[in-house]
Amino acid sequence: MSEPTRPVPTQIGPDGNVTARVTMSPSANTVRAELNAPPDHAIPVIFVPGIMGSPLMSTGPAATLLGEDNRWAWFPDDPKGWIAGLTRWKSYNSLTPLERKQLLDPQQTRAFSAPEDADRETLAKFVNTLPVQEARNRGWGSVSLDSYGPILNFLEAQLRFIQTPEGKPYPGVMAAVPHSASIWGDLKGYSPLKPEALKAAAEFRYPVYAVGYNWLNSNAQAADYLAGKIRATLERCRKELNVKCEHGVILVTHSMGGLVARMCAKRNPELIQGVVHGVQPAIGAATAYRRVRAGWEDFKGAVGLGGTGKKIMPIFANAAGPLELLPNQRYGEGWLRATCDGKELFRMPNGTDPYTQIYLKQNAWWRLMNAAWINPTGNTTQATLVSAWSNYERMLGHAKAFHASLGDYYHPNSFVHYGSDPGHQAFHRVTWAVTPGFIPSGRPGVPPTLLPAPSREQAIALRLTGDTHEGRAWMVNDVGEKSWINRQGSAVIHDSRGDGYRADIQDQDQAGDGTVPAHAAEDAAEKAVFAARMTGYDHQGSYKNRNVQNLTLYSVLRIGATARKLPA
Repeated sequence: MSEPTRPVPTQIGPDGNVTARVTMSPSANTVRAELNAPPDHAIPVIFVPGIMGSPLMSTGPAATLLGEDNRWAWFPDDPKGWIAGLTRWKSYNSLTPLERKQLLDPQQTRAFSAPEDADRETLAKFVNTLPVQEARNRGWGSVSLDSYGPILNFLEAQLRFIQTPEGKPYPGVMAAVPHSASIWGDLKGYSPLKPEALKAAAEFRYPVYAVGYNWLNSNAQAADYLAGKIRATLERCRKELNVKCEHGVILVTHSMGGLVARMCAKRNPELIQGVVHGVQPAIGAATAYRRVRAGWEDFKGAVGLGGTGKKIMPIFANAAGPLELLPNQRYGEGWLRATCDGKELFRMPNGTDPYTQIYLKQNAWWRLMNAAWINPTGNTTQATLVSAWSNYERMLGHAKAFHASLGDYYHPNSFVHYGSDPGHQAFHRVTWAVTPGFIPSGRPGVPPTLLPAPSREQAIALRLTGDTHEGRAWMVNDVGEKSWINRQGSAVIHDSRGDGYRADIQDQDQAGDGTVPAHAAEDAAEKAVFAARMTGYDHQGSYKNRNVQNLTLYSVLRIGATARKLPA
């Protein structure tokens, strides 16, 4: 036909199907409407958030702690109100440690599992690429849209239009074809998206979904939950959107969501075409130890989530998911250290067992958990402490089993990006700096004598006498050992029994994203098809960064360009 044509734009309707509006015109108007049908094959993209990135519903009596009409156990999309209490009287920040434990009980919470669970007002605020009802149907309300709305909207907008009918890339896709890829950082395995690759990728639709999960439970449970959601997504695409889904899904993850995705892929390889990992604590992060012991290290986290370990410990100790963020058996030796005057006193773990050597120590001054704050009821009878510790041991056992089962597995088609920014330091190691006390002179005007540094054996065995749970501890030496010291110019024999010391956790020590050190993320990069070592963003805000968004688009298109049918 030789009549001129005009393109008709398409959009996603409330039911998820592609729609278009065509206006009738007089017969004298020979311009024909041209409507390009989308591909009849789909590879859904599913976003998997990090810890605390999924709102949770309260299913038990603790639901009323924040008001009679409250249904949330966790609602990160209202950080000023629900979390910090700046716009409401009752907030998460105002809860006592015991109330926090009760509210965030893994057995009394659940993820947003159905579309109607999502908060429509929040969706309307953050979603701009889909009708609100379709965003609900795709699970967007099951994740924090304040953190992840930008990447969900970006991917949905760009992946809907990849190539024009003339075979040219749409302008939005050009973000994945940078003039110089070095703008993204230090890259491994980069190859530019050529026209033939974009043509191959354009053979599919990429509807963007999200799956929030109960991050208090083990990531092994979350992995099974994710697998169920993947199957439901594929079934919906087949039945309601009338497209073929023979290539599984592409997972895009943030932080702990990477652990969930890896276990899901290991157990269900037939469901997953590829995985894009962002800022994954692939082997754990020493930051988790620091936060349990001393609270959040930054002001924003301290105000909203807890600036003291007393507010963090009751949640971590009673939930396997958070414990699975601790440095695991593959993290490496010696990440917990003690020094005195710049000289190392000891480091641990020795070998590959941080569980026995660190996490299960009840009385060591450098321990992770304080039994009295695992269940902070104020009742410190021996029976109560034994019960609390026993439950913690059970949760840690789940975490250890998850670490062992996951091992060094990564989906063979993994794409990785992570922060290695000197401006966003993170804890690769946690260092306690020990400061000796003084021996009083007993004479007016005569300065006291500084105690000698403890030996390695003494330092390990110091008895804890006080703890701020904010990064400072006080200890006393119960191990008697005689040595010569200089006291006001005279050599005297000193017995170390009863010597007092103070220890302080030092600042972050490695470039990262403020939470995950480069060391923890690089484990994933080693096995990845493509990896980007980046700068310019912090952990929680990584997917708001435009370079990260463009790089994620590039990764999804590369996976789509080489997609193969998966076994049924």
